[in-house]
Amino acid sequence: MSLLTEPFNPQYLEALEQFRLIDDTFFDAHMDGNIEAMQLLLNTFFHRDDIIVKEVVTQKSANNLYGRSARFDVIAVDSDGKIYNCEIQRANEGANPKRARFNNSLIDSREINKGTKYKDFPEIWVIFITENDIFGAHLPMYHVERSIIELNKPFEDGAHIIYVNGEYRGDDDMGLLMHDFFCADPAKMHFPELAKRADFLKHNNKGVKA
Repeated sequence: MSLLTEPFNPQYLEALEQFRLIDDTFFDAHMDGNIEAMQLLLNTFFHRDDIIVKEVVTQKSANNLYGRSARFDVIAVDSDGKIYNCEIQRANEGANPKRARFNNSLIDSREINKGTKYKDFPEIWVIFITENDIFGAHLPMYHVERSIIELNKPFEDGAHIIYVNGEYRGDDDMGLLMHDFFCADPAKMHFPELAKRADFLKHNNKGVKA
């Protein structure tokens, strides 16, 4: 239900009504400081119910002193100090494996303080939420981990990559979550943690301005 009282540009409002969470502009606005929604995402992705998020920031720049820089969609930190970088990728090229490598390295350089011992480096999860099933196996998620090939053992460097398949529509929480990511109407979303904020951004004066 719209609570708008200010004379916003009708074309702007029409465009805003079409925004979905899979659109990175809307995703960034939706997730900025939104601890409740980020906890929903992470607990769903990891099949848990006990991840506590302490901080969520969006569009955080990470500068590389010698070369290329990046702007992250969402960075979140949980109560255990684990860092999560969630990125919306509508184009397959944006989810290139080397982009995950780049994001991971810049998070390391930005978040790890001088003098931090290697054993105290935080775990980092780079999570790509992709519009397409880029690996084509019809799975809800794809996990990427480094391993010692000759020993068939994990390398355990604390760096992890997940690709979330936006095309997945299974009859489970992941399927419902991906439905909500592609839903423009907050009233048709399954998760109130997502619907409430989406409705605010589309139908409230302060939300529309944001």
